[in-house]
Amino acid sequence: MKKWMTLVIAIILGGGVFYTVARTEAPITLAELATQPQQWQVKVPDTTASITLNSIKKLQQQPYLMGEYQTLDGADNVTIYLNANQAVQQGKYIATSFVTTNSGSGTFYYLSVFEQHNKKLDNLTNIFIGDRINIEKIAIVSNNPLMIKIDYKTHGENTPYALPADVAKSQIYQLKNNQLVLQQ
Repeated sequence: MKKWMTLVIAIILGGGVFYTVARTEAPITLAELATQPQQWQVKVPDTTASITLNSIKKLQQQPYLMGEYQTLDGADNVTIYLNANQAVQQGKYIATSFVTTNSGSGTFYYLSVFEQHNKKLDNLTNIFIGDRINIEKIAIVSNNPLMIKIDYKTHGENTPYALPADVAKSQIYQLKNNQLVLQQ
């Protein structure tokens, strides 16, 4: 009888563990995230606000995840275009870029780090990279500590913003205390 009772208890406990494991959702993949803007929570630069992206828009033949923010005084709208196709992931961290535009003439590019929690992404930090630049590649070069390399083209000293960016640059940032710190 003791063996029978031990077997029943083992089956019940095993079934509970299986049920718990089966209910735990796997993290969403980058390919899925590129089609689900509502998963991305983005801090709006130069404000204390965050927005959830809510649509997809094609820019220069590439899909961008998009969201809008209106300043508290109603004077300006900020649109954020996140390039999920440039996103790279290492463990729970995702690095990518986004662009902000407003009523002015600038197009401001940011390097951004997100932390994945199940199917939601929290924007840990953003750092301004440049105005009207061309980001070519983002790579995670180290996981402990998290180090991100960004390759881009910026405008030379005598290149007007109306012309394409033409000076190649590379920078490496380290994530320290949820801030991106320039290393080189």
